[in-house]
Amino acid sequence: MMDLDQSAAPKQLVFAKIEKIIRDMQHHDRGIKTRSQKVFLTSIPCAFTGSELIEWIMDKLHVHNAIEAVHIGNLICHYGYIFPVQEAKVVLLKDDSALYRFQSPYFWPSRSNLDPDNTDYAIYLAKRSMRNKQQHGLEEFETTAFNKLQRMLRHKWDFVLVQAQEQLRLAKHRKKADRLVVDNQEKAYWKTHRPPPGQINSLEKDIRRSYRPFALVQSKKRTVEDLKKEVTYLQRRSARAKITTHKAAEGMMRRCNRYAEHDPFLAGAQPSNPWITDDTTMWTLNTMLVDTPTERRVRRWCISLRELLRDATGRHEFEMFLKKEYSQENIRFWQACEQLKYAPQSSVPEQVHEIYREFLAPGARCEINVDGRTVEMTQLALRKPNRFAFEAAQHHIFLLMKKDSYPRFLRSNEFKKLLANAMHTNTKKKFFPFGRNFMRTAKVTPDATPMALRRRGSLGDEEGEGQSIGETGMVHSLSASNLQDYEMTKIYNPAVQNGHSAEDNNIKQPKKSIRFSSLQPLHSAALVRNGSLTRLELASQNGLAERGEGGGRDNGAHVTTTTFTVSSNGHHGNINSTCQLFTVPSCTLPTKKSLITPWEEDGS
Repeated sequence: MMDLDQSAAPKQLVFAKIEKIIRDMQHHDRGIKTRSQKVFLTSIPCAFTGSELIEWIMDKLHVHNAIEAVHIGNLICHYGYIFPVQEAKVVLLKDDSALYRFQSPYFWPSRSNLDPDNTDYAIYLAKRSMRNKQQHGLEEFETTAFNKLQRMLRHKWDFVLVQAQEQLRLAKHRKKADRLVVDNQEKAYWKTHRPPPGQINSLEKDIRRSYRPFALVQSKKRTVEDLKKEVTYLQRRSARAKITTHKAAEGMMRRCNRYAEHDPFLAGAQPSNPWITDDTTMWTLNTMLVDTPTERRVRRWCISLRELLRDATGRHEFEMFLKKEYSQENIRFWQACEQLKYAPQSSVPEQVHEIYREFLAPGARCEINVDGRTVEMTQLALRKPNRFAFEAAQHHIFLLMKKDSYPRFLRSNEFKKLLANAMHTNTKKKFFPFGRNFMRTAKVTPDATPMALRRRGSLGDEEGEGQSIGETGMVHSLSASNLQDYEMTKIYNPAVQNGHSAEDNNIKQPKKSIRFSSLQPLHSAALVRNGSLTRLELASQNGLAERGEGGGRDNGAHVTTTTFTVSSNGHHGNINSTCQLFTVPSCTLPTKKSLITPWEEDGS
């Protein structure tokens, strides 16, 4: 413990002892003699040797061991009161002819800040970078620090450069010897406060000082006033509700679960986040006063009275309810006190007296129900009107509404009606409302003939097949952006039985309406798929059309058919790979080029 106290002792006490020794060393009679020292052909001003310093310490401080004297000298060097003239990576005091100088009192640690500003260090490095690089060049760690400071102080780097240039200009007016000494002193100062990597920073604050207990103050005899204060403090402590950490954690969890659905980060913004979807519906639905609030907004009013009063629409609905209950003055007084807290200072006294005359004065127009103690506290506060003059009365009215009016409001028919008529908003999970869901909800005509849906202009593998056009009305193609329920006009599809048409058999087939058909007319392949024509009948029909037999009629249309031979004993036929057009006996079979659409037919 003793070692802890000594190592964590305040630095100022150490500095005071060292500075007293330094003043004795600089005394003109009993101090160390400083003079110009000659090294080869160079004269170094204001310097002394290390051996002279050791001798003075042993003589004046009564140190009989040279090693102890060197240790004291090293401590003085580490704190920056003495520095070597020749630059050295490690600052050590040696008992030889090495030259040293005294630091200027301006740069003493006790006089300057223990942690100098980065701006001063940046000015020093910038000043050195502007001078001769051979004599004043920056070292590697100083270059790294200079670049880092340039990024940190970019907002005032112009100021740093101007200060560096001004200091260089003033230094030129000094004598050469003085300029040399000042440069060495400044360099030694920054090597003490910003030492190179790997060296000890003697001015670094010991972390144990932050945990050192305060010095014990001599205990004095406690007076009656001290005992009264202690009794008041203990009574206040005993009146507080005491809960365990487990109960507090449960309460916090309940609160988080209750507010989770109202947190847009957890439950999502309804109906959508306007900052993402550019849809301002959320802001429109959650304005201060709305006719129809959202369901989430109404359910939030059930959490507490504070949440209800925080919402402007909730306050309005609650005030309308209290008006029917003949207790509207309570909410009006509460709102007046809230407005007083944010009113301009010049109008506070006037508003205080106006609130008192309207709600608290005897025979007031909207007198509220408060107890006598609260009225006395309010009257005392009115002597010096301020924003919180009605704090006690407002708290009393708030508790009254919380215990009586608020529960009745939640059980009232008005609130149930609000909740039932509230607007239901769901979070949008997709940006586009059309697509698969839209197609599923499209209305389908019950008598529509089921057919394969096609896109506009898509012929598939049946491109080039002709088909007859009967009484064709408007047709509609499948489009993803404009699906509508169109009913086709009646199209007569004659069924072929045993190679003969329905006209020969006098069989009238029912007409069928086709929905979502393409612009291509019906052809025989479609009849095969629908069951009106079998493959065998189709082949037989093609053979009749080729020989000109059967009941089919040819109106001169250019029809291309394939040769197909039908036999009951396993005969086979060859089908060309070219596009095929099949002739139906009761229909005209134009080619694709000779197709006449309904609008062209009308025009002709």
